[in-house]
Amino acid sequence: MESIISYITTGGIFMYPIVVCSFCAFVLLIERAFFYLQTASLLTNQSNKFFAILHAEGMEKAEEHLKSQRGLLKKVLLAALANRHKPVERIAEKMDLVLLNFLPIYRKHLNLLATLAGAMPILGLLGTVTGMIATFKVIALQGTGDAQAMADGISEALITTQAGLVSALPIIFGHVLLSNRLNKINGKIKAVCAQLLDFIKDKQHV
Repeated sequence: MESIISYITTGGIFMYPIVVCSFCAFVLLIERAFFYLQTASLLTNQSNKFFAILHAEGMEKAEEHLKSQRGLLKKVLLAALANRHKPVERIAEKMDLVLLNFLPIYRKHLNLLATLAGAMPILGLLGTVTGMIATFKVIALQGTGDAQAMADGISEALITTQAGLVSALPIIFGHVLLSNRLNKINGKIKAVCAQLLDFIKDKQHV
């Protein structure tokens, strides 16, 4: 613990915002990862149950079942069933409208994560600049004879750069993984929508 505190203090003032940004980013990563895992599991269970009721008992019973559910899939499917007597193209538009309104909620924090990942190397670079300025000040005042004073400035410069880059890398990879997970969730919802539209289309032509 002491070595960590010493590492942070040696890195200078810009180490503190790097540490704060890293902590916030990791909390957001964990929160989004659990949210997407729960969403994917809920989506699979809801869709399987919905289509089982839909094929066995019809659209009215499936609609009643959906009203007791939660999540985005419920809203999209209810929008389709509420307009099931309209042309399929119109039903698809209603479903797309719900997706456009509610998908931004699922993208929550992803832009913030990307911003934090971009900010940390910049903070590290600022620490590098301040460390080098401190080193040149020592050289200007005392020449190159005070190696210890020069080493302090160089350490500050290198440590903040290292901290900024090391902190940003896992956040960048985490952001990519979360974005891919969200794309899969979005694709699954659209696949369920297409399956329901196909079912409604068949019923309309009976």
